[in-house]
Amino acid sequence: MPQKIGVLVNCPINQENREKLPKYFNLYFAEEVADRNTLLDQIGNEIHIIVSDGPRQIDAKLMDQMPNLKLICLQSVGIDYLDIDTANKRSIQVTNAAGTNAASCADHAFALMLTLYRNIIINNQNMHSNGANEQTPFARSNTIYGKNIGILGLGAIGCELAKRATAFDMEVFYHNRTKRADIPFNYCPTLKDLAYKVNILVVACPGGDATRNIVNSSILKALGVNGTLINVARGSIVDTRALVLALQDGIIKNAGLDVISGVEQERNLLCNMDNVVMSPHIAGNTDESWLKRSDLIRKILMEFRIRGPLTNLLDLDNTAKIKPLLTF
Repeated sequence: MPQKIGVLVNCPINQENREKLPKYFNLYFAEEVADRNTLLDQIGNEIHIIVSDGPRQIDAKLMDQMPNLKLICLQSVGIDYLDIDTANKRSIQVTNAAGTNAASCADHAFALMLTLYRNIIINNQNMHSNGANEQTPFARSNTIYGKNIGILGLGAIGCELAKRATAFDMEVFYHNRTKRADIPFNYCPTLKDLAYKVNILVVACPGGDATRNIVNSSILKALGVNGTLINVARGSIVDTRALVLALQDGIIKNAGLDVISGVEQERNLLCNMDNVVMSPHIAGNTDESWLKRSDLIRKILMEFRIRGPLTNLLDLDNTAKIKPLLTF
């Protein structure tokens, strides 16, 4: 029987993987010991795979503690906290969980949209404070049906957004680095052009330096006084200070935010606004997406074991040299 492969489990994994993976792998749980460094001093040379996720940093120092590391297997889509250059220089393969949470993220974007457009929050509060009486005075609302929707980043999540938008008979516009020949939707060559054309702008592109604060005051002004901003991607993509001012001054109508960047003083201002609906970065975090991620991790580890091609293998040369997504 082939020797078991050492795996550092750097984040939570589901019970099924806890039960099935030890047949072929030696699992070491970094977050279930008093000190990860002490653990790696003991077994670092044995580790060939690290299973981790987006919020947990994987830097050169951690890779140094695992000199035989061959694969970084991420349970997340984002690679924000991965030292890509170091992994690339050391010929460490990297996979992610792209596609596993796309449907959930798109669902959540529409939940935020509908909550804002239909005034769900205030009408729910009115019912609770008036004995669940259906004759309770209500806040008037609007439909998203037939509106123009703009998608910033037509990847896996963006395509799921577009699929749902067509069911609402919405006109779909998008902006990518380049026009896609395989889809029928309306391409906008710049983000500002996209913002001008739509009622609802949904942020669904990758985070990182290339897209930091690209949704700024100029873009929000283009979105306009009746515009809605939805962000289910990364908080860093939206300039929080500019967004706060836009919401305060009526430059845009409202916003639905699953992710928010900026300092606490800036973020706190959003908490006192009736035209903002927020959630704690849960767009992609559903039971269904968790199961898909877990199944994918197990599949990739088994592919590595038999030295087969790896699902969702990232091209680190292209990722390390990522170009800005937008044209202004």
